[in-house]
Amino acid sequence: MSDEKTKIETKIETEIEPKSPIIQKKNCKSKTMILSTKSGEYFADLLLEKLGTDNFEKVEMDRKQFAGGEEYYRIGVDKKSDLLDKTVIFVSSTAYDGDFLELVRVGMALSGYGTRRRIFVIPFMGYSTMERATKSGEVVTCKTNCRILSSIPKDGEGNIFFLFDLHVSGIVHYFESTIAFEVYGEQILAEGVRKLNLEPGTFMFASADLGRTAWVSSYSKKFNNTPVAFVRKTRKMEETEVHEVIGEVKGMHVIIYDDMIRSGGTLFHAVDAYLNNGALSIYTVISHFAITSEAVCQKLIDSKITKIITTNSHPMSQIKLVKESDKFIIVDASIPFAKAIRNYF
Repeated sequence: MSDEKTKIETKIETEIEPKSPIIQKKNCKSKTMILSTKSGEYFADLLLEKLGTDNFEKVEMDRKQFAGGEEYYRIGVDKKSDLLDKTVIFVSSTAYDGDFLELVRVGMALSGYGTRRRIFVIPFMGYSTMERATKSGEVVTCKTNCRILSSIPKDGEGNIFFLFDLHVSGIVHYFESTIAFEVYGEQILAEGVRKLNLEPGTFMFASADLGRTAWVSSYSKKFNNTPVAFVRKTRKMEETEVHEVIGEVKGMHVIIYDDMIRSGGTLFHAVDAYLNNGALSIYTVISHFAITSEAVCQKLIDSKITKIITTNSHPMSQIKLVKESDKFIIVDASIPFAKAIRNYF
């Protein structure tokens, strides 16, 4: 009986021993995965840099397009079980419809592969200016997109969306039965303003129109309640007509804040209005460098604006013209995102 007991114990030890390396390997693979669209790779790299590689790792995506235009995606894992019970961060601005669709498709796949929770980092939310209908029959595309994102299955611990400097903060409430937070870029943009080294009392904050009054006032408070100014304008189709400057700008360096720039029409008209009213120089603070073409970028470089402070939230912030021009001060939006993710964990 004693010999039989010894054989049983030996058998148990033999069976357990080879499994311990597998358990060890599983523990090593507990890192949070970071994925991204192609246009979001630069931001995913910056995010990983801030979060560190001890607990986070970047996983590549394989993608290609078939002759008929259909898209193919594959998450770069060895086997399906590599995704099981994992937390995954997916980084993608939705500046382009293709990126939006990839976010939805990959997000649904991640849920289907048994991930525990999915964190979607969206530095730039496309269609955010289409958040309400102003004419009969208009499609509120921003709300529609939020509902589509909300439809990504919430298996496990669910989904969470981190958005950045939204055109309208109420957009987070368009998400249905899921968590959405707005991450703010005010602090990093204010650091960009400090890099200008303007003397206190010589500068003020302003808006390109009457739409950003609260944010202009907020930046003013950060710099000892500087004076503020606004431009009253009307818009007719694609043209912007500037009327009058509200506030005294004569002899001051004017820093214009806006949440995004696309064609630049509103900004260029505001620059002229402030200079025509005696401003010494013009600087701009822009949350999203969402320009529509490189031609717009060249116009900004050639403009009367002294410096443009903006974030890297939009893929157009990465073009060669921006990187090679000393007119731009690019601040890193991955910093507040990394902080928000750490707070979440």
